[in-house]
Amino acid sequence: MRKLALGNPDTIVKELKQIGVDEEAYPIFVSKAQYLVYKFDGLSCAQANVLKQTALICGADLAIPKSAYAGGKGKMVSAILFANRRELQKIKQRLEEQPWIESITRELGKILAQKTTPSLMLGRKRIIFDRTYIMGAINITHDSFYQRSRYTTIDALKKAVEQMEKDGADFIDIGAESSRPGAEPLTKKEEINRLKIFFPNLAKSTKLPISIDTYKADVATYAIDQGAKIVNDISGLSLDKKMAKVVAKNRVALVMMHIKGTPENMQVNPRYDDLMGEIYDYFINRIDLALQHGVDRKHMIIDPGLGFGKRLEDNYEIANRLSELTDFDLPILIGHSRKSFIGKPFNIPPEQRLEGTLGFATILIRNGANILRVHDVLPAKKVAMLIDKVKK
Repeated sequence: MRKLALGNPDTIVKELKQIGVDEEAYPIFVSKAQYLVYKFDGLSCAQANVLKQTALICGADLAIPKSAYAGGKGKMVSAILFANRRELQKIKQRLEEQPWIESITRELGKILAQKTTPSLMLGRKRIIFDRTYIMGAINITHDSFYQRSRYTTIDALKKAVEQMEKDGADFIDIGAESSRPGAEPLTKKEEINRLKIFFPNLAKSTKLPISIDTYKADVATYAIDQGAKIVNDISGLSLDKKMAKVVAKNRVALVMMHIKGTPENMQVNPRYDDLMGEIYDYFINRIDLALQHGVDRKHMIIDPGLGFGKRLEDNYEIANRLSELTDFDLPILIGHSRKSFIGKPFNIPPEQRLEGTLGFATILIRNGANILRVHDVLPAKKVAMLIDKVKK
């Protein structure tokens, strides 16, 4: 007897085929091999106990607190379900016979209906993220944390963009205001004036979709008028209430990033009681807000905000648990390139963090990242192509 590491459906089917299993049974075994763990919040004790018994009957299990067994009117508890997709289907079928527990049945239905590959509408083009996409980072600032990413002349900017395109970038992200910890904000006028020097030249020098890194609606409007197709809002629509309407009106793509605080204060003792739970709830709120203002879900991208209001260990936990955010069926963008959490274990500056950046990228890609925002396009592209092949 030997252990099998069946990481994806293709590998599972390959093994089934080798031993002569009937093709009609492939989907059944694939669903059994896809093991899932889900947390439910706000269950009544009665719901928790019914779900527990149903899970056990179907071959799965549910972890519930001791207090749930005793019951208690009005008391709400959380529970963690351990099941494969086949067992989830059985649990859902059994619970459908009990209308009073419809909320759980509905949640299970959402889980089973999830797509495996997210997509994004960019203008009239639909991007299917069946591989990892690379976004090249351009900073027209004098105070970006990584000196080599700063471009202060038009010639330097054009050369950098041309090289990124040649090296295989899929998008170009340009920012005129530094968002490093402690950075002082620019006024919208200052930010637009800085963009006016560079942006028209950038738009003319590349065919790649351009992303504008800003949280100010007026700055986004200027960039969109100049050809930007993506708004990368590090505040997740929280710092300028007009941003959602600008995005909706122009039908551009929107990156909503998780941040705790602002760039000025985000690293002043950030604290989390439940890191991934808070990030998950944040995106539920942000997505709902965007939808209310008319932003189409097919235009949305999410970013957990590595380094933005995060303790050192928070960044590592997010990377390890990134797949939890794939529940949203939205592309996940990650900006990890040369950041401090990559350098701190070795006490090295940004200029020496390339190897760590590339190593970290492999974890992010394996755990669900769809877009990597990087300073070094060619090395990142090579790593992404290799890991994408391993994932298949």
